[in-house]
Amino acid sequence: MANRPWTIRLTLLLTLTGLLLLPPVEADARQSKGFGKLEISSITEGAQVQVDGKEVGTLPLKRPLRLSVGKHTIKVTKRGYTEYLDVFSIKARDTTVLDVDLLPFAGIFSITCNEPQARVFVDGKFVGNAPIETEVLIGLRKVKVRKPGFYNFFQEVDSVAGKSLDIEVALKAMPVGTTPYRPPPPPPPKWYEKWYVWAGAAGGVAAITAAIVIPVILTSGDPIEDFNPDYYHKQ
Repeated sequence: MANRPWTIRLTLLLTLTGLLLLPPVEADARQSKGFGKLEISSITEGAQVQVDGKEVGTLPLKRPLRLSVGKHTIKVTKRGYTEYLDVFSIKARDTTVLDVDLLPFAGIFSITCNEPQARVFVDGKFVGNAPIETEVLIGLRKVKVRKPGFYNFFQEVDSVAGKSLDIEVALKAMPVGTTPYRPPPPPPPKWYEKWYVWAGAAGGVAAITAAIVIPVILTSGDPIEDFNPDYYHKQ
């Protein structure tokens, strides 16, 4: 009984020594359960941000992102700009700061048309049907919009890197009869092709026939009833 205090002290000492000598892997496992923050510094406004394949917002973000400790992937995109891809690490109770600036390389044409499904060409290449938003290499570009039965639309447009341009197209219909897509209306029927002409003629024929047949029937007796055998006997 006298040795019990020494036993207790020895047990506590061994316990503390074991905690101090824990392997780093176990310490990292406990630390990985924590969270940290990600802050993105960028002058590219309107770019879309994805973290680990999930959409998290557009730049500039309203507040830092709260992420679990460990490695993560980030993707930042915007039409007309180069794409940003990277892998970063988050530490517990710490803020990771990334500087993300995208470089513009193309212009963006947003093309609408008064006629649906009109075909859009840029420098002779088909890019889709209006309405459409498409990236266009910088410089002077030739835009054509066409649809059967309408006059083609042509315009030369200067494409500026990172800039959006709205192009409103109003196609004008070609005159009727000048294209197979807008044929002329059928000619009006001739007088003898009209239904009421033949209906009237049929009615007239029927009236004439009735006028001839009815008097004949009324003036002639039944040959069977008029047959008199005494007449032939007397003859």
